[in-house]
Amino acid sequence: MDDLVASGIAVLLSLLAAAAILIAGIVYVILLELHALANGEYLFVLGSIGVLVLLCAGYAGAGLWLHRTGRI
Repeated sequence: MDDLVASGIAVLLSLLAAAAILIAGIVYVILLELHALANGEYLFVLGSIGVLVLLCAGYAGAGLWLHRTGRI
């Protein structure tokens, strides 16, 4: 039972560390966007919005494909 508890704690700490890194990355990108807006670098902002739209379209497309093929 001790090995199970130790491995569970290790997994939870790993997930917590991954979530912290992900949140830090999101905050960093938001700060980059705000600095670019403040400096008038609209091309960077528009490029970032374009990348976000492409990621969302890919996510939606994958969901539609999975639904159409009956995998979900």
